[in-house]
Amino acid sequence: MKNILCIAALLMLFTSCDDSQEQIKALKKETMDIHDEAMKDLADMNRVSRELKDYMVVALMTPEQSQQFFTVLADMKKAEDGMMSWMAEYKDPKGMPGQEAIAYMQDQKQKIAANRDDIRAALEAGKKLIPTPEEQ
Repeated sequence: MKNILCIAALLMLFTSCDDSQEQIKALKKETMDIHDEAMKDLADMNRVSRELKDYMVVALMTPEQSQQFFTVLADMKKAEDGMMSWMAEYKDPKGMPGQEAIAYMQDQKQKIAANRDDIRAALEAGKKLIPTPEEQ
């Protein structure tokens, strides 16, 4: 009877370990998918940033207008810096205990999602400032 209880306990332990490994794997995939989306948006944001800077060199703007550009460019820089920081600080959870790895990946997923949102917001704000051909 004791052997059966030991075997049952071991099976529950292995099953819970397997479940946490599956959860970690899923969280890691979700996190990396968000990261990949953010990197695509970052490339677009950098293109828009260059366009804004080029326009600022030749445009005649009021101080208020130029301040809008500087604000958006600062937001873009902050979003890019956020991505670089996240990538530098991210560590694969391999070797972490199950619950610790799950908590870590949930935190990383939240951080990269917030950064993706910052990148997208800065990108959209920048797009609104790009003049149409008629305005140039």
